[in-house]
Amino acid sequence: MKAEIKLYAAVGVLAVLGGALFLTNKKQQEEAASYTLSGQAANLPKLDIKEDDTKAIDKIVLTKAAEGDAGAGHEVTLVKKGDDWRLSAPVDAAANTSNVKSMLDNLKSLKVTELIAAGSGSYDQYKVADGKGLHAVFTKGGATVLDAWFGENGGRGQMARLAGKDGVYAIKGYSSYLYDRDVKGWRDTTIFKFEDTAVNAVTVDNEHGNFAFAKSGDKWTAKFKDAKSGATKDLEKFDDSKLKDMLRAYKGLNADGFADKEKKPADLGLDKPVATVVITLNDGAKREVKVGATAEGSSRWVQASGVSDLVSISSWAADWALAEPKKFQKTDEAKKDDKAKPAMPPGMPHPMGAPG
Repeated sequence: MKAEIKLYAAVGVLAVLGGALFLTNKKQQEEAASYTLSGQAANLPKLDIKEDDTKAIDKIVLTKAAEGDAGAGHEVTLVKKGDDWRLSAPVDAAANTSNVKSMLDNLKSLKVTELIAAGSGSYDQYKVADGKGLHAVFTKGGATVLDAWFGENGGRGQMARLAGKDGVYAIKGYSSYLYDRDVKGWRDTTIFKFEDTAVNAVTVDNEHGNFAFAKSGDKWTAKFKDAKSGATKDLEKFDDSKLKDMLRAYKGLNADGFADKEKKPADLGLDKPVATVVITLNDGAKREVKVGATAEGSSRWVQASGVSDLVSISSWAADWALAEPKKFQKTDEAKKDDKAKPAMPPGMPHPMGAPG
């Protein structure tokens, strides 16, 4: 074989080998890229929930699994009525619309960042199996916006499982406290809302007697009828700042607990209340609270006008209803402040000079 023919043959073989090597290297590079963060990210499920989606969501079902000593499981269903939200299960009640909107707003921040485990074999380990963690389903007009299970949380993010996608994924942007609330956390806890400056009269009846506070201009007066003697007179050493403290406690009064539906007023000491507060507004509207037995901790069960549920309120608010006279009177320290300051010590120069 002539030398030039051999040369051409060698060049051809090298070209073929070079092409094969190029294709092999390219395939290896593509496989390697699939294991890099950027390569994985390209294959991850996309969560692209926009504000228009969150505004259109009209039903949310949150199923919290039981966690042994950590608490019993529950399912909460929230439905949108106009611009407001209501619970339809486990109770029919007004929802805390602010809490619902905070959760919906968080949906826009959710992003899948990593595949933690392929397949379904690790669902139990990461608490995203059926009957584990928190299962959240958001729909609009019957169409699913998000169907996900949220389980353990760690340094790599929130462990999650997405409906229709096998595998455990890490999600960034998830704030568990916005989703994982008990039933009470989804309820509207508002009892009263009024401006304390719009109040012109307050009465308090309890075991100590009857308090009657009346406003004239910017000034408050106070009378007290003693339960034992039956005598009515002006409340001595009345401090109207104490009454204003009471009004601050009641103007935005919230429930801190809800009685079970089967409970009756008599079960909670409300058939014979230990105290009754009546607040009268400038327009004649009244806000009434009857106080009953002790609830959880130092809270008290109450029955409030305009509220169909029997609820509990904090001891800070309830204590005003149970007050004895001294709670509305000036303290010894306050009385001392009302007195003239003591004379200057002998020899001390007068701050304004010697009197003329």
